[in-house]
Amino acid sequence: MANVKLGTKAVGSIVKIKVNGASKDFIVVQQGLPSSAYDASCNGVWVVMKDIYTTMKWDGSNNDYLNSDMTAYLNGTFISLIDADIRNAIKQVKIPYTNYSNNNVMSGSNGLSCKVFLLSGTEVGFSGVSYMNTEGAKLSYFDSASKRVAYNGSSAAIWWLRSPYTSSSNYVWNVNTDGSDYDIWYNSSYGVRPAFILPSTLVVSDDGTVSVNTAPTVSTDGAALGRKNASFAWKYTVRDADGDTLTVTEKLDGKSAKTRTGVASGTALTFEQTASAAGFQKILNGNHTITVEVSDGKETVSTSATFTKAVHAASVTLAEPLAVEGDITVAVLQVTGSIPDDAKFKAEVTNNALDSSPVWQDATTEVKKGVNIVFENKTDTSGAAFNFRVSVERGESGEGGYIEAVSGAFQ
Repeated sequence: MANVKLGTKAVGSIVKIKVNGASKDFIVVQQGLPSSAYDASCNGVWVVMKDIYTTMKWDGSNNDYLNSDMTAYLNGTFISLIDADIRNAIKQVKIPYTNYSNNNVMSGSNGLSCKVFLLSGTEVGFSGVSYMNTEGAKLSYFDSASKRVAYNGSSAAIWWLRSPYTSSSNYVWNVNTDGSDYDIWYNSSYGVRPAFILPSTLVVSDDGTVSVNTAPTVSTDGAALGRKNASFAWKYTVRDADGDTLTVTEKLDGKSAKTRTGVASGTALTFEQTASAAGFQKILNGNHTITVEVSDGKETVSTSATFTKAVHAASVTLAEPLAVEGDITVAVLQVTGSIPDDAKFKAEVTNNALDSSPVWQDATTEVKKGVNIVFENKTDTSGAAFNFRVSVERGESGEGGYIEAVSGAFQ
């Protein structure tokens, strides 16, 4: 499996975040804004700790959530325990809450500015409860009482909400052990399930761990490379802001052509198959897409370019002439393959290939007829040496072809 973005995780998924050095399970309870009652800052991935993290008093004086001991704890002591990278990524949000002075709900841009918070009664699915304000909207996850049940160790336990009991300043709403609503004196000690909102762009690994990562980047020579009739160098540079080593995969028309591992950030590379004559020859005429995929082990990015191979001519010769003792007076040459009748075909041979200016003799007619070639040249200054060169170019019909082999002999 591959790492995925946090924003793609289904509601109800478990993700892992370190708190005080230990990995803790969090439930994805909402993707995106729950409703228009929320400020745009709340647009992200809502997570709440799966189990009760600690037990404590909600406050020592009243049920004013804005100024409560609970709010101070969550945004002070607790948030400092979260792994630094994730702590820095937690969104500063404005959540709906009840104003202690008049019991009015403050929402939207007037919501409570915080990073970590308790869920409201409305958010966990309570509605129509006397003396409980509507603070926001139900989060997607909480569609039944069983989804509200939380555990402290092996036993279901009561846990705090941020919603005050509006007929008295002495009580706060809780979730009971069976998932029902329950109001309790603010000075009681019950379970805390911290919630916060993360950017959807964070990465989740196969084991559920959430991490902050900067995706690698690729800079290239361009995307539209035009017509190519010879090998060419498409250059690109891979970078990773986190300094991760990279795996680079080159693809031609969707098929892997080369993979490089352990590539350092800032490395300049060339797409190998198009850069060598041997590699380019294997590519058929027509439209092609070259793609580079770069992975830092957490995320993979890709970039592509297109080109049209339009090779309408080819030539073949020996890389090294064949030298012999004595003279070379006669040769025979065969060219096999598929060569259209209207193609421009030419065959030449030389018997003094080592000289500074070899004498090339047109042998096109003899090659086509399959007869012996009698050399006209009788001199050589560097010794007798044989070579040939065969060239073919597409004719007016536009029909393509190929040279499969060149064979022959000389004496």
